[in-house]
Amino acid sequence: MLRTRSLTSRIMALTATASTFADGTWTNIASTDGNPAGLTSIPGVPADAQWVPNQFNNPVIGPTGIVTFRGQLAGTGLQTTAPNNTHIFVTGNTGGAGLTQIARAGNALPSGLAPGLVCNTTTGINGLGTSQYQCANGATLITGNLNGTGVTTTTSPFWMWRDSTGTNNYIIYRGGDAYPVGTGVTMSVSAGSPQYVNNDGNALVSATLAGTGVVTAAGVTQNNSAVMWMGPSGKTVVIRKGDAAPGFTDGTVFQPDTVGMACNGNNVVLTGKLAAASGITTSNDTVYLTNAWGNGLEIFARKGSPIPGYPTLNFQSLVTATTAPITLAQHPLMNDGSIVFRSSLGGSGATVSLNDSATFSAKNGVFTMLLRKGDSVPGISGLVFSSTGANSVMNNNGMYAYEGILMNADGTSITDPTVGSSFLAVRKANGTVVVLARSLDAIPGIAGATYAGISGSSSVCISDSGVVVFANAFNLGATSNVGIFAWDEVTGLRVIAKSGDTNFTGTPCNQLTLIGGTGVSGNGINTGLNAAGQLVLRAGDSVNSINTIAKIDLGSTPCPADLTGDGVVNGADLAALLGAWGPCSGSCPADLTGDGVVNGADLAALLGAWGNCP
Repeated sequence: MLRTRSLTSRIMALTATASTFADGTWTNIASTDGNPAGLTSIPGVPADAQWVPNQFNNPVIGPTGIVTFRGQLAGTGLQTTAPNNTHIFVTGNTGGAGLTQIARAGNALPSGLAPGLVCNTTTGINGLGTSQYQCANGATLITGNLNGTGVTTTTSPFWMWRDSTGTNNYIIYRGGDAYPVGTGVTMSVSAGSPQYVNNDGNALVSATLAGTGVVTAAGVTQNNSAVMWMGPSGKTVVIRKGDAAPGFTDGTVFQPDTVGMACNGNNVVLTGKLAAASGITTSNDTVYLTNAWGNGLEIFARKGSPIPGYPTLNFQSLVTATTAPITLAQHPLMNDGSIVFRSSLGGSGATVSLNDSATFSAKNGVFTMLLRKGDSVPGISGLVFSSTGANSVMNNNGMYAYEGILMNADGTSITDPTVGSSFLAVRKANGTVVVLARSLDAIPGIAGATYAGISGSSSVCISDSGVVVFANAFNLGATSNVGIFAWDEVTGLRVIAKSGDTNFTGTPCNQLTLIGGTGVSGNGINTGLNAAGQLVLRAGDSVNSINTIAKIDLGSTPCPADLTGDGVVNGADLAALLGAWGPCSGSCPADLTGDGVVNGADLAALLGAWGNCP
């Protein structure tokens, strides 16, 4: 049975013994059930307003539990033509269900920003972006388009930063803004395109440049784009296309990709290519940069180069020579500067189809192979690991959750339809692999049900406290079903939502959408599940046109005072807590009481949990 414990009770339990995971109850934040409760008291919302079914976008939950989402309302004066019925809402700063409207299509931005203009595109279509971004300080970043006198398609896009109180709002970007270096250069970034947002509200983006001195022709002198920070404190340049490549003094330049970037705090990971008059070919042109290791921007991996610590391997696809070898994980940059990625393998130590790909973690130049194609999988005999699917994510304590595909030991694909060929697993920080679910296996808690194919469909996400959440279709008779599952080491695997549940809409739901670990919330870990284990999703009953945005707390860490993750609370954890003493900034594992500051209360909690973890 799902149950809830108050924060106070969790702290009391912690001071007595190490706490255990406990799932809370689902709380509906908004429902399109015809009941306007909670809407009529929101400023700017008509008294007769009701939600429009099937018009909720994916909700985002921030590090502090605040939820933001876009939805549509019907009521007096609300129109779909020349629209003004689309709204962006945010829950109260405590993470409760009380809603505040922070932007509305067809209306002006709050705080007198962009006077005379409204949130619509230049063609009169709703101008509010589908994605919003939540920060640890309670701030929200929204994107969209403006329309009005003098606005063009170039100047229409905007990004607005709203602080936690709603009293300090800034337009941090407007189409056609000046590039912050030099004169006569303007920037263009489409609405809704931030790749990542850090906990200070700064978005890491790729901007297209135009104007004085901008070279668009391909080649070494091309300089028509830049990787930028844009936030409430202004705009800064990380690196511009055509700048000298880190570590090169011979005229070799760096050309960043428009995608393939991530951040955590002020640290970044970038992908791109090298260009030079000579010496650069398709076999060595792709590079990967970071500033997370204290040396400024540096190349940590290069196509065709040896992999540190693995002398017979290099970053190179043996199948397609022009393919970029590395794919960043969904949350590739950890709090400690570790970078997680998947790579094709070349060199004498790799064989096509047998062991030519692997997942790595790299920190300060030290590379650790986490998984490799051809490895056996614990608990699965006769088959070996082939590759990870599109969904894979690591938390800040070294636990890696990933989809996996199985193959025969000789590299051939599984053809037997009765054999489950895909699975979802976690690799713990100590290297232990635990398979959570495998296609065709029975599902705990749903009699007669088995998992359908897992790879590519799970939307896996993971909290810093070790709760893994994933979605998956399941087979139960002839009906199409979907379930949301959670796992942690203490409680194990369980179903937390499934087709047919009535707690979301009052009727049997047939739609469940988990946003997974796409990584634009806070410092980039999971938009649907925050580091503390709070989950938000969409549920719906398409038969009765009822939709819900719902939230649940999936519990605290079984051993929160084990800050070093070694299974025991001891002097090392005490040192880590004392080193984090004071107000929190960003992710703050040492804040055991959750009050935003590391102080004597957290010290008492740590001492109360002293000893081996459960």
